[in-house]
Amino acid sequence: MTFAEFDSRTVATLPNQERPRERCLEVGPSALSLRECIALILGSGPPGTGCLGLAQNILNRPGAGLDPIEEERAFFMNMESCGRSHLAEIPGLGPAGQAKLLAALEMGRRYALFRSAYDRVSKVGGSSEQPPSLVQLSLRALKKVSERARNEAHEWFGFVPIYRTGEIGQLCLVERGNRTHVNLDPVEIFARLLSLRPQGLFLVHNHPSGNSHPSPQDRELTARIQEVATTFGIQLLGHWIVSPCEESWISAQLHQP
Repeated sequence: MTFAEFDSRTVATLPNQERPRERCLEVGPSALSLRECIALILGSGPPGTGCLGLAQNILNRPGAGLDPIEEERAFFMNMESCGRSHLAEIPGLGPAGQAKLLAALEMGRRYALFRSAYDRVSKVGGSSEQPPSLVQLSLRALKKVSERARNEAHEWFGFVPIYRTGEIGQLCLVERGNRTHVNLDPVEIFARLLSLRPQGLFLVHNHPSGNSHPSPQDRELTARIQEVATTFGIQLLGHWIVSPCEESWISAQLHQP
């Protein structure tokens, strides 16, 4: 079953083994997507949409078009900063549903505090681990590019976010073009990037030709994006250009004023 087919069906039309409640009880809650967790908490939704469709609308508000992992991050970031005011803007989600989601998040927050206090006992004295270097970060970001993405027949452009915790996010594709170029407005990148609130980012795009050497346009776009990133207080760490067999690097330091 494709995602589109699943998305168009209500819980009542799904076989028992595909329903969130039954899967939660039989397989375990970790098997559920965030969408299914939200649907299970809500229990119902508007006619023709159902709780699964409403759950997807809730996730789409801050994270439409993002990788599922980054979609989750955008949802939690918006809930943390906006709370009920964010939920109140979603059609079909009434006060009862808003209260259920807020209570579920509060339970998660209290559990996180419990785990943090519990784990702190084994971490007295701090850590002597050194933060990763730019080279280490850039190589870890490069690993987020799959072989399938490297071998795409059409050019694409995206970014890999870096968070204040040191965690490296997933590759987020922003735009697709044709075999020789992709038209990109930096605004498109930041429309998605800002909902994730990262500390920095790596730009990534592919050259289907197999030659990963940066073009003058690649360098110009890197400089333009760095200007916008600086405005928002986000650090552009560099720009990877990948092809099926090689990759090239544009250093953001070359564009520092």
